[in-house]
Amino acid sequence: MIGDSEPTETMAADEDSGIASNAVTDPTLLTFVQDGRRAIVGFNSTAIPDEVCVAAYKNQLLAYVQEHDCKIMAFNLAGVKMLPSGMLGLLVSLKKKGLEVELLRPSADILEVLRITKLVSILKIDPAS
Repeated sequence: MIGDSEPTETMAADEDSGIASNAVTDPTLLTFVQDGRRAIVGFNSTAIPDEVCVAAYKNQLLAYVQEHDCKIMAFNLAGVKMLPSGMLGLLVSLKKKGLEVELLRPSADILEVLRITKLVSILKIDPAS
């Protein structure tokens, strides 16, 4: 509302979104496990980076792909509640760069978003990995 104070970094995370309002932008929060030409990307937090962080993660992912000659990027989403729209855009961007993109163990809420956005038709979804 008009006149309300702006949220601060010390405010608590929105319980429904799964994204902390003061999300850390440190790109070292990603973990990588190499499996041949497949890279399995994990998040050290279930709070996926907010929109501000996505560019840094994109740069880190692309650098890793080039350095390790990856053809498949698999994202382990175990425990992750929601993906922000910027992260969905990043997945599409990786796909457009010729990478196969896999989503491992997405939540029911993430699967619903992928169905609504029709991303299930271009991303490989593995609910049991």
